[in-house]
Amino acid sequence: MVAESSDNTSGTAGSVMARLLASQKTKIVSLHKGDVVKGKITKIARGEVFIDINAKTEALVLEKDRRLLKRLLAVIHEGMEVDCTVITPESESGNPLVSLRRYMENEAWQLLEAMQKEKQSLEVTVTDAIKGGFIVATDSGVTGFLPHSHTASQQQQPSVGKKVKVSLLELNRAENKVIFSQKHAMTEAEFRNITRGFSIGQKVRVEVMNITNFGIFVAVPVSTKGEGEQQTMSPDTPIKSGDKIGVDGLIHISEISWDKVDDLQGLYNVGDTLEAAIIRIDTDARRIDLSVKRLSVDPFEEIAKKYPIDTKVSGAVSKVVAGNVYVAFAVGVEGIIRKEKIPPNMSMNEGKQVTAVVTEIDKRRHRIMLSPVLLEKPIGYR
Repeated sequence: MVAESSDNTSGTAGSVMARLLASQKTKIVSLHKGDVVKGKITKIARGEVFIDINAKTEALVLEKDRRLLKRLLAVIHEGMEVDCTVITPESESGNPLVSLRRYMENEAWQLLEAMQKEKQSLEVTVTDAIKGGFIVATDSGVTGFLPHSHTASQQQQPSVGKKVKVSLLELNRAENKVIFSQKHAMTEAEFRNITRGFSIGQKVRVEVMNITNFGIFVAVPVSTKGEGEQQTMSPDTPIKSGDKIGVDGLIHISEISWDKVDDLQGLYNVGDTLEAAIIRIDTDARRIDLSVKRLSVDPFEEIAKKYPIDTKVSGAVSKVVAGNVYVAFAVGVEGIIRKEKIPPNMSMNEGKQVTAVVTEIDKRRHRIMLSPVLLEKPIGYR
């Protein structure tokens, strides 16, 4: 009887253990540094955050950046499910150490994406002033760039430490690129309305807002009251009579001078004012394209008149590029002899004197094409 009782007791204990094991729904996870695991916040106390990540013990959030920790504590709460990154699988205290930095970054980017989609504005803090604009940071910690060309006006220029209201101009998480703008996101109708007083070829005085390696961004002033330029903004952006607003403008580097310009930095400074001619009103880009060089006569026009087709010229070879020969036959004037026009037995080295005939004038590309004068036509010459 005793033995039978012992067997029954053993069987009962075994069945209880089996039920306990069967009732265990979660499996203890094996952690490695860098793993991203899901968890639930169980406790927030004295700046410490504990998370149940199905490990042997609860994980402790480790964040040494006080500003990030402060932002974190402002948005999380007990019971919240989060993704966390394992820093140490097991610390000296026995708790895994994890970070919520990646979780915060994901939340911040998702918020920006939603704001861009809804065309909402937000406040950012200017943290630094650099060449071409300002470095700014959102309250959620995302850093971006505010170009000079997209600040509200010279009178409202941002300064370090100041908060400014902006909209999202460009957002690219893959490249970690965020560009902000202080300017009102102008609709096509608004742009057409405020630029209706402008015309192609019109001279305007503009202010340099930003200088890049490909051109100059300028502000084209539009007055609500001026000489023959009565402008009216849409009802949702009212402007008092006599107030001035600026429309974005671009002077491409190729439109600065009839001569080739390689570097704009030494020619202009931010804040300079200059005169330019309107060459295009780009409704799609909400921008006015301008030119400085077209305020003067293209000197190539005079060159083309002086050296018409069939004119014989003489000069020295200035350079040879990809087999094509450049001949300088007047001050500041070069002609090109295509490689297929050069006979196989004719050498064309730099400095050699050449006599040629003008065969083509390309006014658009400012090119004069030449053909060498031959004493006799070689066999196979085209």
